[in-house]
Amino acid sequence: MILVKNSFINLKNRIMAEIQLTKIKSIYGDIKGLLSQIPLPNQDSYISSFIVKQFNSSIDELSDVTGTDYSRNKVTHEAIVPTHNHTVEPFYYSASVRPQIGRTIGRLEEEYGFGSINNQSSPNIAIFNKNQNELSINIDYTINNLIDKADDEEQKTKLRELRDELNKPNKNWEIIKSILIWILNFSKDLFLEVLPIILQSKI
Repeated sequence: MILVKNSFINLKNRIMAEIQLTKIKSIYGDIKGLLSQIPLPNQDSYISSFIVKQFNSSIDELSDVTGTDYSRNKVTHEAIVPTHNHTVEPFYYSASVRPQIGRTIGRLEEEYGFGSINNQSSPNIAIFNKNQNELSINIDYTINNLIDKADDEEQKTKLRELRDELNKPNKNWEIIKSILIWILNFSKDLFLEVLPIILQSKI
């Protein structure tokens, strides 16, 4: 009995680690996307504050997800282009912002292996190439099917909560994690049916 319980705990910990890694990879992708929007300094010397705000927000999210302080990677006010007009949003020097974002990408690639050939072909996380509407329909169909088959009312409630949270644009992963733990304790078979749904969701 103890061995079975320990196996469940180990499985749960692995799943939580996979979810966390997928969230980090998503943030990494967002940051790379921001870098692709910044022109080279010889093409345009300045960039808007919108990109800097998005990048710094991603750094805050990265620190929260990993439990590591990445605040030193933020773009600071030192990169702002001096102006006498304080009624408009500031611009930033592209030559200062691009290297800062590049260093962050490099750090994540070094720490987590993102961008490597081995990582790109890794089967650990299955992220499907579907648009969001298609994915939402698939999640609804699969979970609704599990709800229809369920005999326990609490099980149905938890599955509805999971479905509703997964369909939100800004998912609360603490809620999802607590539901997964409940499902794991309730039924191993149900957990194994729910797991592919979590891995399909673009976390």
